[in-house]
Amino acid sequence: MTAPRASHASLDLQARSRKAAKVRALLSEVVDLRGARVLEVGTGSGAIATSLVDAVGPAGRVEATDVVDERVVTDGVHFTRVEGTEVPFEDASFDIVISNHVIEHVGDRADQLHHLRELRRVLRPGGWVYLAMPNRWRVVEPHFKLPFLSWLPSSLRSPYVRLVRRGERYDCDPMSRGELLALVAEAGFEAHDRTFEAMRVVRQVEEPGPLSRLALAAPPGFVRLGRPVVPTEIALLRERPS
Repeated sequence: MTAPRASHASLDLQARSRKAAKVRALLSEVVDLRGARVLEVGTGSGAIATSLVDAVGPAGRVEATDVVDERVVTDGVHFTRVEGTEVPFEDASFDIVISNHVIEHVGDRADQLHHLRELRRVLRPGGWVYLAMPNRWRVVEPHFKLPFLSWLPSSLRSPYVRLVRRGERYDCDPMSRGELLALVAEAGFEAHDRTFEAMRVVRQVEEPGPLSRLALAAPPGFVRLGRPVVPTEIALLRERPS
């Protein structure tokens, strides 16, 4: 995998802190964070990793990795710079691993599969992976802010980006929900979908925009009709029983 030419990490600490609260809330529903060993792969601003320091307490430990160090906050987090999709830790080192909007950046499907297998390798038996990614079928692509960009065949995405002067190439590879579930299974995980549960948490801890507020306020049946184009896929992964 080659590193992207420019980072897509959001360094808005206030916004990232609200995302961190969502991650903590969803994880807390399935695991006790106190004393946990946590790894965030692709930490970006560092807000999520740093927010977990207090949650794990003095008996826990929080590690973070990224291909560049762009952290805005660093307190209490052990950081390691990495290249490619390798995770530089021993097998079964962590109770919780976080991959938040990272998998679409690591490369092609082979790289994405290796990313997932590395997360599984460093996860302790019974541990959890928090995985979030943009849905390929969301109407507005989140990195370049262009409508229907990720709907296009891969050969047409970079020309579209160049045509509207948003860059030289499209350096992401988002998946549909079906593609993600297939890759997760191939990596040896079982997926517990938390997309709708995340919507509930978003209403509590984030400040969604007008369109998002409208969608979040819609009746559950209506929301489920729009499932194929839900903007973000969120799942908690566990090692599949042998």
